[in-house]
Amino acid sequence: MGGRLYSGSSSTMTELLLVLGFGFWVIQSIVAVKADGGTTHECPAAERDALLAFKAGIKEDPSGQLSNWVASTDCCTWSNILCRDGHVISLDLRPDPAFDNSGIFLTGPLGSSLCNLPELEVLDVSEMQNLTGPIPTAIGNLKNLLHLDVRDNKLTGSIPSTVGNLKKLNFLSLGGNPITGVIPSSIGNIGASLNYIFLGDSSLSGIIPNSLYGLTNLTDLFLENSRLSGPLSPLVGNLGPTLLVLDISSNKFTGPLPSTLGKLTSVFLLDVSSNSFIGSIPPSIGNIGHTLFNLELYNNKLTGTIPPKFAKQLTGLAALGLQGNLLTGPIPQGAPFSSFGVDSFTPGNPGLCGHPLPACSKHRKL
Repeated sequence: MGGRLYSGSSSTMTELLLVLGFGFWVIQSIVAVKADGGTTHECPAAERDALLAFKAGIKEDPSGQLSNWVASTDCCTWSNILCRDGHVISLDLRPDPAFDNSGIFLTGPLGSSLCNLPELEVLDVSEMQNLTGPIPTAIGNLKNLLHLDVRDNKLTGSIPSTVGNLKKLNFLSLGGNPITGVIPSSIGNIGASLNYIFLGDSSLSGIIPNSLYGLTNLTDLFLENSRLSGPLSPLVGNLGPTLLVLDISSNKFTGPLPSTLGKLTSVFLLDVSSNSFIGSIPPSIGNIGHTLFNLELYNNKLTGTIPPKFAKQLTGLAALGLQGNLLTGPIPQGAPFSSFGVDSFTPGNPGLCGHPLPACSKHRKL
């Protein structure tokens, strides 16, 4: 999974903590419910059969995750399953690195049978590596789903528009798969419940639909390392002030950076690097203030100067990437800019001057 915690390095750990932190909260909540109410009923035959149909499609299970899924037993007693009142509410097949050392986990199609679990709240088949086939259209039938994570597999096809039916969803992670097509506009129909989106490390193309900018309770938006294009809409400002992470790096975005980025006043990671953005750095980014920890604008076609007020406004900035642009003029002096090395500004930017680069000549000083 992508994103950068500091210029030129991966923020896999940052994103992993966000994923695991939220997943832990969801799973603990469900365990608490189960402990309070207990499981006093066997799961319905239809739900057992849905799980067995999924197992039947699996060609390899080297770590034996599904070994006790046997038709003659109650599916609520099976590994990786949690139930409430006899109904399956969680299927979590994430590999446990303490036990799974094969490097390959379940192999086979994701299929659609799991969409016949009407009370399902958590569906996590992430990091299986070898699950294949499309994301089923029937995923929209899981009206109680809170957590959907299928990242880091080999799923293909497009994101079904039926994801917009998941009105309770707060965690959506489909990236790390070679999925194609566009981000469906129906994603905006999920509404206020949605907090986390990871669609990066994919082959998605086209623009970010305007409906996505209506998800005003988002905290994390990861769209990096894909084939998305077009301008970044000024509507991106609607995602503030709840948004903490915006990563659209390594795509094909063009046009100027919108001044409305300055409305994202809670963002600590803003990464728009490795695109084709043009124009100047919006001075309004300084309005984000001390919360901005990591600002990555490198490998674009940005021109003009670095807004001088950034030195006084972005006091919490600990990582900065401006290299690979066409910036000119003095680098703002004072904290936090005094702590950044040459690599934050070069290669590229032949017109920049001032610490840590060579001093500005008198005629270039502001």
